[in-house]
Amino acid sequence: MEDYYEILGVTSNSSQAEIKKAYRALAIQYHPDKNNGDSLSEERFKAIAEAYIVLSDMVQRDAYDYAKRYQVNPDGTPQTTPVTFLGLFKKIKTQIFNAGGQVNQEALFKVMDDILSDENITLLIREDDIHTNSLILDEILVSCIFLSDALKAAIHPKLVQLANGDARFIKKIAVLDKNASTTGTTQSADEQPSVVLIVLFVIVVVSVLFMIF
Repeated sequence: MEDYYEILGVTSNSSQAEIKKAYRALAIQYHPDKNNGDSLSEERFKAIAEAYIVLSDMVQRDAYDYAKRYQVNPDGTPQTTPVTFLGLFKKIKTQIFNAGGQVNQEALFKVMDDILSDENITLLIREDDIHTNSLILDEILVSCIFLSDALKAAIHPKLVQLANGDARFIKKIAVLDKNASTTGTTQSADEQPSVVLIVLFVIVVVSVLFMIF
């Protein structure tokens, strides 16, 4: 996982104002127009922009911090367990709903894609906690509602890898593949908010029922 704080030359304790200031200075320094189109400067500029997109959004920054905290050591020793990953994806989903579904899709995908690294998926498979892995898939699928069809299709292979041949898991995640291929078109701007509202409505109804009973 990329260290966005290191890229911007700040720390995890830096304020939003400090992050913005650092980004502006680096963006000016490495902007391709100021470096005669130098390819290295251009790549550096892209990395700076990517880091700022995530760290400038508190929802995405919090999710990134959480994801960064729970990685697998280079030697394969787990720093965490499947239950920790479940908590992570639950938190990401909660943050999405707290934001009313208004999220940066690219940043959300980036965070989820980073968490679902080959190392972390291998850990989840090795631990063989079928129940927890099933719940993790549920949380991911809900979060994927807010991704475009193209990004859903991109995350689908990761979930197939996590399914590890389990027929129940394959059936569960097939919805992503279907959504991305049934019509070959993306939702219109008018249709997208409707989906968000429906999901939020269901969550509110379920919460009320739990309060009643």
